[in-house]
Amino acid sequence: MTYGAEGWTLRKRDQKKINSAEMWFYRRLLRVSWKEKRTDEAILAELQVRRHLLESIRKRKLSFFGHICRSKCTLMKDIIQGKLEGKRGRGRPRAAYLDNIKTWTRRNSTEIYTMTERREEWRKLVQKAVRAANASRSDAG
Repeated sequence: MTYGAEGWTLRKRDQKKINSAEMWFYRRLLRVSWKEKRTDEAILAELQVRRHLLESIRKRKLSFFGHICRSKCTLMKDIIQGKLEGKRGRGRPRAAYLDNIKTWTRRNSTEIYTMTERREEWRKLVQKAVRAANASRSDAG
């Protein structure tokens, strides 16, 4: 299901679908009918698990981004950074790959690129971003 997730641009709609699919897997595992009025929290408590599919996608994407930024391939960097020639289309700009990275790390582009060059610092930031996403999700849920 998550094949190639490192290259996805995750929008709110996509994140909701991933969370829904994960809960559907858990409900199928317990053979819970859709007609039964059981909350997601009750299902997770019964299985003694927490949602982790979106968390793993975030971690893989951030790790892949650091790898690409440290690599020598300039074409891949240009594509990820959105430095392609051409005109911008009409209307609201679509969410970009880098927008997810900025949101999850709470850093601007220049800070992100300098941190990716220092691998250990980038790894700590990735762990911090994944933990912060989990904390905010558990507070909301």
